Amino acid sequence: MKLMRILVLSCGVVLAISGAVPLLVHILADTKPSIQINFDNTGPRQIEDTTQKAIVRDYSSAWQAMNTALANNNTAPLNQNFVGFALERLTHRVKDQQSTGVKTRLVDHGHKVEAIFYSKDGSAIQLRDIATIETQVLDGDTVIHSDQTQIQYWAVMTSTEDRWKVRVLESSPQ
Repeated sequence: MKLMRILVLSCGVVLAISGAVPLLVHILADTKPSIQINFDNTGPRQIEDTTQKAIVRDYSSAWQAMNTALANNNTAPLNQNFVGFALERLTHRVKDQQSTGVKTRLVDHGHKVEAIFYSKDGSAIQLRDIATIETQVLDGDTVIHSDQTQIQYWAVMTSTEDRWKVRVLESSPQ
């Protein structure tokens, strides 16, 4: 009887661990990147506290959505966070990946962002982002290329019906 209880308990522990590991991996993969934005020198007007919080939230969500789209070769996550030129370029990149059969995983090590410009009417903001990113190109589950670097991005976000969306996201040499 005691042996049976130990066996049942052991099976329960194994079952719990086998279910928890994939869940933990999924949660870690979907965590939002660390975004630090300095709004101190933005012009021509100051940014309201609620708008600052929304921009941090939505810029972080955009990076998370881009990572999800590239890792899964699925453009759907992009639509909630990107518009215009940025959406077109990222959609094209995902479709290129689909045709070649590779995927890209971005291991995001954080962003130091400075708000440069905030329009007088409050509808657009320009950001300069120094992102530390590890880029892994995968063929199936096999990493065929990996590099880590700091990349400078220029982003323009525009206010939409219920959130801020990235309209332009361009990288440039530092």
